[in-house]
Amino acid sequence: MKFGVMISNSAGFVDFKTAIKAACRAEELGYDSVFFSDHYMTPYSRAWYETYEVFTLIPYVAAKTSRVKLGTCVTPIPFRPPGMLAKMVSTIDVLSGGRFILGVGAGWVQGEFEAYSKWDDPKTRVEKTEEGLRLMIRLWTEDEVDFEGKYYTAKGAVLEPKPIQKPYPPLWFGTTRDRMLRLTAKYGDGWIPWVRTKVEDYRRCTEKLRRYSREFGREGAITFACVIGQIASEGYKPTIDVPLVTDWAGTVERFMEAGCQYTVLWFHPKRYIGFMEDFAREVIPSFE
Repeated sequence: MKFGVMISNSAGFVDFKTAIKAACRAEELGYDSVFFSDHYMTPYSRAWYETYEVFTLIPYVAAKTSRVKLGTCVTPIPFRPPGMLAKMVSTIDVLSGGRFILGVGAGWVQGEFEAYSKWDDPKTRVEKTEEGLRLMIRLWTEDEVDFEGKYYTAKGAVLEPKPIQKPYPPLWFGTTRDRMLRLTAKYGDGWIPWVRTKVEDYRRCTEKLRRYSREFGREGAITFACVIGQIASEGYKPTIDVPLVTDWAGTVERFMEAGCQYTVLWFHPKRYIGFMEDFAREVIPSFE
C-alpha cells in the first residue's frame, strides 16, 4: 500500500502557506505523493472561490520538493484546450524531474465551466475527454502532429520538450461512471475515485475496470487508488458532504479488501499537518 495526501487548491480549505508547508512536510514524512484539486471556482460556498491555479501552483511545490509525486485530482480535460494542457503537463514533468501525475476527469461543476469554458451535456464532455487525450498523447509522443477531430484540430503542432516520463506522465482517472470507466480501462494508468465513494461502490467499479481492461488488452495496467477524508469533526461544520473518518486504519483495510493499492488522505483543514503527522506515525507502519 502506498500513501499520498490530497490538498485543495482553494483558500477556503487551507491558505497558500499552509498548502506549501503541508506538501513539503508530506515528503519529509515519507508520503509517496501530493495531489491538488483543479478548480477555478467551486460550488460549496463563496469562501471557496479563492483558488490557486493548479498548473502554476505545482511547479512552485516541485521546486521545494525532490521526491514526492505531484498530481492533480482531477483535471477536467474539456475545460482547457488540449494542446495547451499537453504543453503545461510536459513542462511540469520536466521541471519536476519526471514526478507529475495527470488526474483525468470530464468535469462536473457547471458554473465553473460556464464562467471559464464551455459547458456541454455528459455525452459530449466524455467525447471531448477522449478526443482531447488522443491529441495530447500524440503531442507527447510524436515529432509533429496533424489532427482533425470532431472537437479539436491541430496542424503542424510540435511539442518540445517531451515529458521525462515515457511514453508520457501517468493518467489517473477520477470517476465511477460507466463511460468514463471504459476510458479508464482504455487509457488509464491509475483510477482515483472521489472521497464520497463508498467501499461497496469501489468494489463494484474495480470489478468493472478489471473486466474492461481485459477487453482492451490492458489487464494489470491500472493502479487502484482511493481518497479517504476527514472533513467534518466536532465543532466544525463541514462545507461539503463527505464522510467523517474516525477509524483510519480500518477504513484503509476495507478499501484494500475491495482492491485498493494506493490510499490518498484528505485531512481536516483545521489541523491538516497535525493529522498528516499522526497518520504517518500511527497508521502507515501497520501497512509497510
